[in-house]
Amino acid sequence: MGKDGVMTVWEYLIVALPRFEAPTRSRGASAAVQALDDLGEQGWEAVGMTVLGDENVAVLLKRPKNA
Repeated sequence: MGKDGVMTVWEYLIVALPRFEAPTRSRGASAAVQALDDLGEQGWEAVGMTVLGDENVAVLLKRPKNA
């Protein structure tokens, strides 16, 4: 429960990222980083990642419901 005694209700999203490129801080230089930045601007927070059998990366995201 939150500090005000109200329980936070979450919604979840699982996405497959575009092929990963070398890390960079330049916005838009990596399609994977751009995808995460775009989702972050919509209130999504990455809470887990896993590499799939085909070497793609799946990311679990969450945000408060009705965000």
